[in-house]
Amino acid sequence: MAQQPPPPPLGAAATPQPGAPQTPPVGLSLPGAASLVEQLDKRLLVVLRDGRHLVGVMRSFDQFSNMVLEDTHERHVSGGLKHELPLGLYIVRGDNVVLLGEIDAEKEAASGLQDADLEDVREAALSEKGAVDWDFEDR
Repeated sequence: MAQQPPPPPLGAAATPQPGAPQTPPVGLSLPGAASLVEQLDKRLLVVLRDGRHLVGVMRSFDQFSNMVLEDTHERHVSGGLKHELPLGLYIVRGDNVVLLGEIDAEKEAASGLQDADLEDVREAALSEKGAVDWDFEDR
């Protein structure tokens, strides 16, 4: 009976056996919330189900994609104008996230968006859409 070699010490990489299936290295593709690891400590734009756009630095997340954003602002953009409403430290429930992506600071600076008051941005949005302003207080 042939003796088998002793198992490698804990933490040491095992040598692959010939003909054994190879597993991809950890970190190339991670399922679900684990793929958010790459976004940690980066400035992100997060689009929520209710249509809000949040900009902040992701500091933490969990297995449900709930995330903590630091220095968060709610961004309103329309007609070349933008307004950012400061929110501070913000917790976002993962169920509400539709889309998220890293913000490139150079492209953001070169976007040409001008800072404006929230009312000016809302007026620009109404004029762009040709929407009706439902103001029920002026009866």
